[in-house]
Amino acid sequence: MDRWLREQTVAYETRDRVCLDVEAALVRFPALRPKSDVYTYDDGRTQLLLCLHGLLQITFKGSSYNIPIAVWLTRDYPRSPPISYVVPTPVLLIRPSKYVDLNGRCSIDYIHDWIRKPEPCNLAALLQAMQDHFSHTPPLYAKPKPPSPRPAPQPQSPLSLPLSRPQSRHDDRPALPPKPVSSKTPALPSRPIATPLGYSQTDLYNRPPPQLPQQPRVLARPPQYQKSTQGLYATDGNTLRSPIEHSRDSSSPTTPNYRASMPPDALTTIPFPGSQSPPTHVRPPVPPSAFPQHTPHATRPRPRGFPPPVTQHNPSPNLLEDEFPAQQPPPAPAPPRPPNPELLQLHAQVHDKIRSEFSSLSQLIRLEADRLRAQQTDLLTGEPAIRDEMARLEAVRDVCRNVAARLGSTVEQADRNLAELRRKGDPEVDELVCSTTIVHNQLINLVAEDNAIEDTIYHLHRALNTGRIDLERFLRTTRVLAEEQFMKRALIDKIQEGIPMGMSLPYS
Repeated sequence: MDRWLREQTVAYETRDRVCLDVEAALVRFPALRPKSDVYTYDDGRTQLLLCLHGLLQITFKGSSYNIPIAVWLTRDYPRSPPISYVVPTPVLLIRPSKYVDLNGRCSIDYIHDWIRKPEPCNLAALLQAMQDHFSHTPPLYAKPKPPSPRPAPQPQSPLSLPLSRPQSRHDDRPALPPKPVSSKTPALPSRPIATPLGYSQTDLYNRPPPQLPQQPRVLARPPQYQKSTQGLYATDGNTLRSPIEHSRDSSSPTTPNYRASMPPDALTTIPFPGSQSPPTHVRPPVPPSAFPQHTPHATRPRPRGFPPPVTQHNPSPNLLEDEFPAQQPPPAPAPPRPPNPELLQLHAQVHDKIRSEFSSLSQLIRLEADRLRAQQTDLLTGEPAIRDEMARLEAVRDVCRNVAARLGSTVEQADRNLAELRRKGDPEVDELVCSTTIVHNQLINLVAEDNAIEDTIYHLHRALNTGRIDLERFLRTTRVLAEEQFMKRALIDKIQEGIPMGMSLPYS
C-alpha cells in the first residue's frame, strides 16, 4: 500500500505528508479505500487526484447507518482542504442543506477552519468531523417507494347479473304447456333462474331471433353453454335437446322440447302476466361453474340417431304487421386494462432519475446564469471606467509626446554644443586655473597661501604632540606663521570688498 501511495502521489507537493495522512485515515476508517482517478473542477479543468471512497459509519437516533462518501485530495494538500462529496446510491436521495449542496459537495465548519488555518488540520480529523456532523444531521434519506397499483376489478359474469330489467311486453297469445319430462336422467339441483344479459323469460320466447352478420337467416337459438355434458347428463338416447327453438314465421310461440328427466321441484314456475294460460315451467339453468364459456350460437353435441338440424331461411320481414323486438341496451364497455406494476415502477424510477438530474442541472444552470449576470454587470459598470482610463491614457500620451519633443530639442542642442567644443579643441591648464584679471589671480594666490599656512600650523601641532619638536620652537614658528596668515587674510578681505563676488571665503 505504501509503495502504491508513493507511486500515485508523485505529482503532489508534500508527498510524504499525503502518504502519512492517507495511511492514518485508512487505519482509523477501515471502510474507506484509496483510488486514483480524474477529477473535473467546476471550471472544466481536469486533474489526476487521489481519492478516498467508501462508507462512513454514523449513528443517528440509536441506529447505525453507512454514508457513501468520496474525498478528493488536491495537489496543494494540506494548504487547501480536500474536496468532500456525499455519493448517494440509487435508493438514496441527497437532503440539501447549508453544509451539503444538491451535488453532494460538503462544506462543513471544519473545512472553513481548514481554509483559514490549515496547519493543525489533517485528513483523519476531517473524516471524524464529517462523521460527527452527519450523525447529527444525516445528508441522505431513503427514496420514497412508488405506490403499488390497485388491482383492477374483475368483470362480472353475465350469468350472475340480477334480473334488474322489467319484463318486456310479450305476445297475448297463450303459450302451450310444456311436455312432461321423463325420469330417466338424474335431477339437477334446484336454483332460481337467471336470465342472461338482464332480459326476462318472456323475451326469450317472444323476441325475434338475432341476425348474424354476413350470414343467411337460420333458425334462431338462444344462448347456450358449449361444453361437453358427459358426467352431468346421461347419454343413453334421452339426451337434452335445445331448450328453446323459435322461428319468426311460426304463428304461435313453441314450447321447448325437454328430453331430460327433471323432478317437478327443480322447475320454476313463471306466470305470464295478462294471460289466462297455465303457468309455464322452465328448467333452471346449470350453475355457471359447470359452463364458463358463453357462445350465442354454439350447439350441443348431437346424439347419434338424430338427423342434423335443418337450416330454415326466414321470409322477408313485414314492416307493417310484424312486431319489432325490444331495443337492447348497448353493451357495457369493457373494463380498463390494469396497468403493469413493473412498468409503473420503471416509470417512477425514470421520473425520479429525471427529476434528480433536472434538479442538479437546474442548479448548475442557475449558478452559471448568476455568474454570467455578474460578468454582464461588471462589463456594463466597467465600460465608463474603461472610457475614463482611455481618456487618461490619451492625456498621458500627449504629455509624453510633449516631453519627448522637448527632450529631443535638448539633445539636439547638446549635440551642437559638443560639436562646437570639439571644433575648439582642448583648453590649456593655465586657462582653466588662472583668472582673466590680475586682481583675481592675486586673490587666488592669497587664498592658496592662507590654506598652506593653515596646513603648516596643523602639522606643527601634531609634531608637538608626538614630541618631535619642543614647545618653544613650536611657539616661535607658530607666531611667525600666524602673523603672515593675518596679513594675507586682511589683503583677501580688502580685495573682496573691492570686487563683489557671489560667495564668501570659509574663514570670513
